[in-house]
Amino acid sequence: MGSFLRPSWLQMTATIGILLILPQAQTQAQAPYGQAPYRSAAPQLRKLHPNDGRGTVESVGQGMLRLRLKEGELWHVVPARTATIEVVGTASRELLQPGQFIICGVKIDEFGKVIEPAARITFPGGGVPSIVAGGLGLVDPGVKRISGRRPAGSYMLAGNIQLVQDAVVTMQIGNEKFEITVPADAELLVHTRNFSLAAPGDIVAVRGEYYQRGQLSATLLKITLAQPVMLPTKNKTFPTPAKLTP
Repeated sequence: MGSFLRPSWLQMTATIGILLILPQAQTQAQAPYGQAPYRSAAPQLRKLHPNDGRGTVESVGQGMLRLRLKEGELWHVVPARTATIEVVGTASRELLQPGQFIICGVKIDEFGKVIEPAARITFPGGGVPSIVAGGLGLVDPGVKRISGRRPAGSYMLAGNIQLVQDAVVTMQIGNEKFEITVPADAELLVHTRNFSLAAPGDIVAVRGEYYQRGQLSATLLKITLAQPVMLPTKNKTFPTPAKLTP
């Protein structure tokens, strides 16, 4: 009778062992196969495959883009701080306005005068004014030069437009002034980091990393504009580069 009311030491040990095993058995039964009990899998950082990173721009927001990529899948894209960004396209002629920053290749004579029309004007959306020699930037040693003038030759000019009169654009770079004829058939190109210029339908190629499909941190973003860049309706200046967020 006493043994029925008071379990033996062996019976108690067996009962405790069963109680200890049961939670583990229940946990293992509930946990997915191959995973440790009570452990949730950490999100895995994945890279977007290059073949999946091609599509079109759906919309543009503050510091981000909404892209329609492979098979119509929508992605919200934020460029990483160190992302390589390239926006290329053409510009309308009305963008040749005072204050616009441009880059163009010219040939100047020994008097510092531009002697040929510009074949191409590029709008980078901003930059540092500079005058860089193309090649050696020199002509024959016997050519007459005025003291204090830079040698005649080919140069790449970068700076703001000061004045526009008909087809002539005037650039002031430091103490030097250049009058450049821009003919009607000159190429007017956009090559900038400013992805806020993008519009729905523009072609895009993107690479980057994500934890969840549809939300991408872009490491490379290339946009080909479908339409020429026009002057903004409000401030009448080339848009400033978008402020990137990490």
